[in-house]
Amino acid sequence: MSDRPKDTKENCEWFLNELEELPAEGPKWTTPQELLTRMPEAAREHAARCANCEAALQDFVDTRRALEEMRAGLPEAGPWFTGRVMAAIVAQEEEIEEKKNGVWISVRRLAPRLVAFAAVLLVLGGTWALELRRADQARGPEVRPAESLFETAPSTPVNDDLIASRYEEQGR
Repeated sequence: MSDRPKDTKENCEWFLNELEELPAEGPKWTTPQELLTRMPEAAREHAARCANCEAALQDFVDTRRALEEMRAGLPEAGPWFTGRVMAAIVAQEEEIEEKKNGVWISVRRLAPRLVAFAAVLLVLGGTWALELRRADQARGPEVRPAESLFETAPSTPVNDDLIASRYEEQGR
């Protein structure tokens, strides 16, 4: 039996994670050996034993060099750049959210208007009902004849004499 740990898939994944966590700052043209010096001792030992991880280390260095060359030709972003990009992202997220929940967003926007309209209708309806009540009270009490077969309350007398006298005056 050997005391050396077996190189497994977990070790390779651990090595690649350690490689990705290395800071991007440093010399522009790094070599695989320089990157290995920044990594833990166990990662260096694993890279020495594993050909796949050694190739991944070389690919990582080549990728960083290519990205550095691309970055060199780009102009520097102005101070407004971040704000505008973030505003564009927020606008796109709101648009996606509106497409997803469009009906409920419309209801939320319409709700305060409906509440205001209902409050105005309540005030107008209450005022109208109050004015009707005051007008009924100003006319005075109303006596209604009993409308049942057996009258329990006395009904108001009808002045037949007044109607007959007027009829007679017109006939003469």
